[in-house]
Amino acid sequence: MATSNKDKPIVLIIGAGLTGLLAAQGLQQNGFGVIVVEKEEAIDARPREWTMLVHWAMPIFQRLVPKGILQDLNGALCNPYLQFDAEIETLPCYSGVTGDLLFSSPTPGARRVSRGRLRALLTKGIDIRWGISLKDMTLTENGIRADFEGGLTIDADYLLGTDGTFSKVREILVGADKAQPQGSGFLFATGITQYKDAEKTEVIADKHPVAALMMGTSSVGGIGVLTAEDCSDKSAWTTFWVKIWRGEPVDLRGREALAYIRTQTAPLRDEFQLAIDWTSDESYVSINEMKYWIPVVWNNHGGRAALAGDAAHPMLIYRGQGFQHSITDVDNYVNALLQLHADAGNNASRADVMDAFADEVVKRGVNAVEQSLCEAEKSLHIDTVTQMLMATRGHGK
Repeated sequence: MATSNKDKPIVLIIGAGLTGLLAAQGLQQNGFGVIVVEKEEAIDARPREWTMLVHWAMPIFQRLVPKGILQDLNGALCNPYLQFDAEIETLPCYSGVTGDLLFSSPTPGARRVSRGRLRALLTKGIDIRWGISLKDMTLTENGIRADFEGGLTIDADYLLGTDGTFSKVREILVGADKAQPQGSGFLFATGITQYKDAEKTEVIADKHPVAALMMGTSSVGGIGVLTAEDCSDKSAWTTFWVKIWRGEPVDLRGREALAYIRTQTAPLRDEFQLAIDWTSDESYVSINEMKYWIPVVWNNHGGRAALAGDAAHPMLIYRGQGFQHSITDVDNYVNALLQLHADAGNNASRADVMDAFADEVVKRGVNAVEQSLCEAEKSLHIDTVTQMLMATRGHGK
């Protein structure tokens, strides 16, 4: 059992996804004790992989992590061999009707990363307890106690829920009924494939060396490079594709998912459809309905418990805002705790500081979730694509 330490407050983080691990790094390098608990048995328990763009929150990310992790960040980049410039740091969007370029969204300073490789990088130096599922939490005289399945308990000064869209922490803090994420009606498919054919890989990379989108019909498409193992051998590269459409919820994997996409969804065009056509039956393919939750103020147990990331505001993937807001949550949380544990003479109230943290997360999160839903609606119609925030404001806040 971990116990509270007056000189080094302990933060118990529930969930070892990117948000939880980033919070652990940020807190640890600012003098807090950190324990991360994860219900999955190991970091590679789930085979699903995808890419993420770190863009307007990149400066925040850089100050949250130790220098050693920043120095190794290239290892998490999808294509570390690129010479980044204005052309590379942009996300082009093509018409699903004509194939012509609709607009390019500038992403200055952005880097597209492998979610799996970045997660592995962020585990460095962090105390992670795998295979432990949260059951409940209660206040103690000097902190908060987490009870886990199997009888384990951990005492800490603070508890941060970063356990994703179906957060158990959120369920405890707002109640089971209020905590339920909502189905968006939009299905998201992703395929990860290694064509083992340099010419096919070049077709994908030549559209854009990082990633490109297609919108304006009943399906949205995306293609890009996931892993460039050897800059001189594109046959060894791994590429990805995504597809979004409105439909009845399904949850499929592998060959069944690939067959569903090919037979039950409207085709894309040009390279975006070729990426799917060239996908082998052995490739990783998945389909699931995108979920969202409109944030509400939670019971923070006197300032001891909080939410961040998808536990606080799960949203649709449009404009890549989810991870940017997760990074912002973490930064604000670290700063809130630093404010509470500043030098002697600090009269800040824990309840007031953490209420302010939660209020800001909720206000910002509501706006971001609602924007993601609006972007999804506009992406399926050629007459409204250019009205999207992605087209008018790019990938900014």
